[in-house]
Amino acid sequence: MRVFDVAHIYPLNATPHEQIILKHEVRLSINIDCEENFIALCKECHKIYDTKKTVEEYRQLVEIKKTINKIKILSQTWDKQTLHKDISTVARDIEKLSDIDIKNTSLSFAALKLSEKKDETLGLLNEMKISQYILSFFTPIRDSLKKLEMEEKAKSLFICSQVKSYYTLLLMQGFNQNEIFENMCEWFMTNTGIKDRAKSEVLVSYFIQNCEIFSEC
Repeated sequence: MRVFDVAHIYPLNATPHEQIILKHEVRLSINIDCEENFIALCKECHKIYDTKKTVEEYRQLVEIKKTINKIKILSQTWDKQTLHKDISTVARDIEKLSDIDIKNTSLSFAALKLSEKKDETLGLLNEMKISQYILSFFTPIRDSLKKLEMEEKAKSLFICSQVKSYYTLLLMQGFNQNEIFENMCEWFMTNTGIKDRAKSEVLVSYFIQNCEIFSEC
């Protein structure tokens, strides 16, 4: 037995009062009677919303539906956007690095580009973490990608273009930098088989520094 109703966010047959209070509000679709304007509500909530609708409640449902739509589009994007299997080789190379290797190949602060690309949505903790990952791992990852290039021409370029493509799709859907960072990390874990979230963050940080993410270059 279904315990919820499918409700219209913008009313299908708006009353004069609803037309007035929602006159300047965002509509999710020109066609009111379509999936973009539907949302699941419990039967009691649906009844209250239909009879005692407020602007605040309408706005809340619009934002919830926007989030649902983002997740839906993202899942569809994941089905289409893959990452070359050899990125797993780069991930394994990270695991082999010793403290001495990292120390000897660290990038200088002068070469760090994150401050030129970040905005306030990235967050301070992410900024600090990404900066350190770039300083410690950028050079070893670049060298690992160069090895792939020696095995097969344009392989690393192909990987970079895939990362750039997925970043662009997230950007087109209106994700902010924190959301993009999170989704890119999940995408890398899915495509590399990495179980350790930190390793995925290291890879994403490399591509931020390398201009595939958070950059128009």
